[in-house]
Parts: sequence; C-alpha cells; structure tokens
Amino acid sequence: MLEYLQRFHEELAKEWKGSLVRVSSVKKIEENAKEYLNKLAKAGYVERIKWGWYWIPDEVEDVWDFLQKDSNFKVLAAQSAASFWNNDFIHRETISLKVDDASFAEALEEFGSKRGWNFVFEYVDPKKIRYKKFGNLFVEDIEDSIVDCLQNWAFVDAFATLYSNRERVHLKSLLEKAYWRRISKTDIRARQVLEYGCSLINKALGKEIFPVREPRLEDLYVKREIDEAIERVVELG
Repeated sequence: MLEYLQRFHEELAKEWKGSLVRVSSVKKIEENAKEYLNKLAKAGYVERIKWGWYWIPDEVEDVWDFLQKDSNFKVLAAQSAASFWNNDFIHRETISLKVDDASFAEALEEFGSKRGWNFVFEYVDPKKIRYKKFGNLFVEDIEDSIVDCLQNWAFVDAFATLYSNRERVHLKSLLEKAYWRRISKTDIRARQVLEYGCSLINKALGKEIFPVREPRLEDLYVKREIDEAIERVVELG
C-alpha cells in the first residue's frame, strides 16, 4: 500500500473501525477522502456499501456486535427493544431501529442484506426519544417499547416485557402514554388493550399484580389476540 494511503487507512481505523462511515464525514481528516476511500475499496481494505458510504472493517461476531461497534445514531426499538428487556421471550430475526438519518438507514439496510440481517426503520427526532445506553448500544425505554409493541399488534412482546419488568415499570406513566396512541389501523386506544391485558393477568394469577380497571373492549378479534397473548405470557413467564 502506498504510504499516504497507509496513513489515511490508519486514521480511519482509529475513529471508525467497525463502523459505517459517510464520505463527507471523513473529509474532516482528509480533503481527498472520496478518492482515497475508492482506492482502498478497490484494494480490499474497506468495503464500499453504496454511493457516499463505506464500511471500515473489523472482526464482527454477529449483528449485535456490529450494532455496538457502529458509531452512527440508532436506537433499538419496538419488538427488538422488547426482546432486550424481556430476555428474548420471543426471538425475532428482524431488528427494529429508530434512526434520524435516511441515508444511513439505506446504507445499513444494504450492508445488512449482504450478511442476512434484516432491519426495519422508523425515522425520529433524537430529542423526542427516550433510551438507555448499554455499552455502545442504545435501547428504547421499557415503557415506550411496550406502547410501540401494542400499536404494532405485538401483544405477546408487550405483555411479556411488562410482566417481566413489573417491578421497574411505572404503570401510571405507561397508562398515560398509551392513552394517546392507537392500535394500528383501528380506533382502539393502546390504553384499553393495556388495561384489558393487565386485568387478564390479574385474573390468571388470582391476585392484583397490576392495579387497573377492566375496560370495555368490544372488538372480538382484538380481544382474542390479547387473550392468546396473555395465556402464553402467564404460561411461560
């Protein structure tokens, strides 16, 4: 490798090893970043992902290892966050992320497809999302992930997360969040589903685990879906 490319490659590795990187970001260390990255890609030292994006290689065990090494903003969300909080009660192959950059999402989707990793994205304002940091991994707060799952009809994920974290979830706050959100493609409030499911857990266990009232829920299909979810959670949880 030519000496100037060697120096450039070493600088890349210092800051972005294991991460997807945008050409415009690399220009802060090298004005000729676009040309140099192209040369490094042709020589096999970096991987070109799509126009304007490269991956600076590192050893990666799996998708979770990559997500921690990648330096771009992303938050594990919805069913994926629920799996984190409920010890993978339901294992899902698709990984849900909240991001603030559509270009990054496109690059990550392309990068993941080559490795058999499936991502789904929701675009958010970082200031409007609550999350916890675990190492270099950002995970959506428990309460928000529960509401997201309810909205997505992922009732098992939602109630498994609530039940397994019942000592740490602030139920009043959760109910308030759920009041303003609706189950996808219905007029049913997430709060109604939450209260109905909690009341079923109380009945199944014969004690008041969750102090809620049993709401009126007239949609038989939704009720059946919740009934089956609670049965599974109580049986296996």
